[in-house]
Amino acid sequence: MNINENTRLIDLKVSDLLTILKETNPPMEGKAPTMGRPGEDEIGGYEIAEKVTGYARQTLYQLKSEGKIPYIGLPNGGVRFSKNAILEWLLSHKKLSDAEVADRAEDFVLKRKLRRK
Repeated sequence: MNINENTRLIDLKVSDLLTILKETNPPMEGKAPTMGRPGEDEIGGYEIAEKVTGYARQTLYQLKSEGKIPYIGLPNGGVRFSKNAILEWLLSHKKLSDAEVADRAEDFVLKRKLRRK
């Protein structure tokens, strides 16, 4: 897939996102991976959330009111979104593959058998 600055995040597969993250953030031993460097976070209004997620503004209003999308509430009632927080939120909804589910089930059964001995 040809990815450029006009590619919507919603059009990417999780494997594409993981590849992008690996290319931009080399793994650091002993530290948890971060979505971006502190100076690279972009914070703004609904335009940022629309650009990152590809969702319509009405959908973002609904997700925000239900508390499902991370946002920053301002004292005057305004709302701001962090690009890095939204990326983390999107990646947290990754679905497990059938093989990963089978592996976890096998581990669970094995641990359960070991506890019962």
